[in-house]
Amino acid sequence: MLRSPVQITPDNVGDHYDRLDKFYRSIWGRTLHHGLWSPGDSPLVEQGTNRLLNLLVASLALTPAIRLVDIGCGYGADAHRIAELTGASVSGITISRAQATKARKMPPPSQGEVFIEQGDWLQNTYPSQNFDCAIAIESLSHMQDKKGFFLEVHRVLVPGGKAAIACWTIDPEPSIAERILLRILCLSGALPSLGSMGDYRTFAHAADLSPLESRDLTALVAPTWSLIARKTLRILIQPRFLASALRLGLRYPLLSLAIPAMTLAFRTGVLRYGAIWAERKRG
Repeated sequence: MLRSPVQITPDNVGDHYDRLDKFYRSIWGRTLHHGLWSPGDSPLVEQGTNRLLNLLVASLALTPAIRLVDIGCGYGADAHRIAELTGASVSGITISRAQATKARKMPPPSQGEVFIEQGDWLQNTYPSQNFDCAIAIESLSHMQDKKGFFLEVHRVLVPGGKAAIACWTIDPEPSIAERILLRILCLSGALPSLGSMGDYRTFAHAADLSPLESRDLTALVAPTWSLIARKTLRILIQPRFLASALRLGLRYPLLSLAIPAMTLAFRTGVLRYGAIWAERKRG
């Protein structure tokens, strides 16, 4: 595990997304996670992010009777899509007040249900064995206690319940220069720590979750960052965004390093993107 050089609390994570709310939505819309792109795929962001969601939930066998929790649900776009397509009952939790407020204002799905809660997953109040499935897309890296994350997944799932998790992972033995790069990412992205896929599989097993499968998706999500960079440049040349971006940059100088640092970390291979599916053991 690589830890941030300064402590990052859940309040810090929430503040990060609250103060960057308008900026993030202007660039990437309501679905704040990577997309998947194979050669020949449409470059549209929404289609790419939907492909990632579809891949994650494909093995969860979602039906109208299913209760699913979306850990780090953002603006609720994925929760609504799952409910619309499957009729499932989806509970979303986000640490960001801005995200929760906007998620609650979305029109109800045509089938299924969506409930949004603002709070810390590590301190959630969901009853034990309350959900059949769980998804977590890029929220694990924001958790202070990675082991606690998996323990809570185990607690809220019914026996046999499944979880699908997409997350950044790191090389288990980064060089000194790579450690510096990763620590810049932690500071600029409000990440308390970053772990390897091996770390996360170990934590899942220790929480009595059986890892079913893991996949390295780095090559498929790679176009995400070139798209973000181009969209950011287009946004920043607009006067109404440039002034606010300059104010943010002066107040939080490391933010300006986030996109180049993330791109460099992916290209060097020290940062990767993976998915892991796990099941709460029966009995």
